Amino acid sequence: MNIQETEFGFSIKVKDFEILFGGLKSQMPQLKETYPDIEFLRLKQIHSDAIVESHSPSEDLQVIGDAHFTTKAGLALCVITADCVPVFIFDDKKKVVAGIHAGWRGVASKIIPKTIQKLIDQGSDINSLNLIVGPHIQKSSFEVEYDVRDQIISSLGPLSAEEKSLLTEKISDKKALVDLNQVVKFQLHQIGISSEKVSDLHLDTMTDRRFHSYRRDKEKSGRQVSFIVLRK
Repeated sequence: MNIQETEFGFSIKVKDFEILFGGLKSQMPQLKETYPDIEFLRLKQIHSDAIVESHSPSEDLQVIGDAHFTTKAGLALCVITADCVPVFIFDDKKKVVAGIHAGWRGVASKIIPKTIQKLIDQGSDINSLNLIVGPHIQKSSFEVEYDVRDQIISSLGPLSAEEKSLLTEKISDKKALVDLNQVVKFQLHQIGISSEKVSDLHLDTMTDRRFHSYRRDKEKSGRQVSFIVLRK
């Protein structure tokens, strides 16, 4: 997998697919100017588990959802984040791509496994699916109250004390750190996605100033645009 840092973020090219995990400068006007040969499509993201098939750039910001997929070459599926988990999936046999916006609510509602199941229902073989997890808030930065922790962890079903210790760390009587990255990987393992099919950039949007972070900058935070596109 060829990963290059550019002025817009991290560009990844794999076979017929191109991915950009955006940073501070990854905004729609600049992307359209830099990539004139592709069309961009964004969803109305609402922290849901809604998954839709995207067809045309005319649908830009017209459809509510937090995950979308397409078989149309040249249509870039965008994901907008500022600490949430951006996940891209590509199937090099069926030539389908998917983009997922997974905040903690999306992780808790298992939007990533649900998207994979949707692709399987559409004809993909689970063994042909490849996932790349982009920059998002990491465990050391993701401090939450117990109710949020419990909603996220309960998505995995019963766990041993040892397993829970890999996912969360108590820091006070009311708050804990949660490792969204590991929760996602547990979810993927539970549905049969092997670890070699999952890549991860391991970058923390809160501490890495190359990225927008709502947790760090609150209302002053911007958003970065990431995308995946089937080139041919």
